[in-house]
Amino acid sequence: MDELRRLVDNARALVQDGYYDVRGQVPRSPSFLESFGTSGRPSDVIAEIKFASPTMSSGKSAADFDALLERLARAHPLGLSVLAEPRIFGGHLDLVRKATTSGLPVLFKDIVIHDVQVEAARSCGASAVLLIQSLFSGAYVEGPVQALVDRVHDRDLDVILEVHTLEEWDAAAATDADVLGINNRDLTSMAIDLGTTPRLLSARRKDRPVIAMSGVETRADVEAMLRAGADAVLVGTSIMSHADPAKKLEELIHG
Repeated sequence: MDELRRLVDNARALVQDGYYDVRGQVPRSPSFLESFGTSGRPSDVIAEIKFASPTMSSGKSAADFDALLERLARAHPLGLSVLAEPRIFGGHLDLVRKATTSGLPVLFKDIVIHDVQVEAARSCGASAVLLIQSLFSGAYVEGPVQALVDRVHDRDLDVILEVHTLEEWDAAAATDADVLGINNRDLTSMAIDLGTTPRLLSARRKDRPVIAMSGVETRADVEAMLRAGADAVLVGTSIMSHADPAKKLEELIHG
């Protein structure tokens, strides 16, 4: 079984178990899409908060979230990406909700395959939802990705649509997604190639903001992604595996 199949099966189980059945609603965080058009924006780095993944264990837990959120927010990232998935990534819906108190744009990060997850993102105050093109191109999920993009937009949320290959880029570019994310990681094998972002952006013209994702460890890596044409970089593992995540985030922002 490839890793992406395992992640999709886990998402289906969480949906069936009622994990995403959220009651109540908090105000929406600022828009990710609008942040790209803000003059003098404070950063080109989106900080991702995750406590585990198939490729890392941070040595931290959700008990550290409040202090971590406060310190990361003080570093003034462009926004926050918060894992909502509890079993593999150590996230939780409550953490997404807490992240909105930072005043930063908040991305609901998960393996999103069902409307109920989109509704949970809205209820928790996220302003954007990550969708993954390979779930649809690879037939892990039935139906066109545009249908799910429409349902996210119906809830007044931004869509960040993630791709890894040129074929996925072309499919995603034909949708109404607000932002495209280029994942330097192949989700089927979890292998990273930092050449992915430059390769895709040199082969295709972008018509909306682009975020480079995965594998970024230094300010030099950030600048390489920006030179390639990315508008921002999303960084999780190198921040969360560091002994002082806020210090690492500051290094990624300022060098």
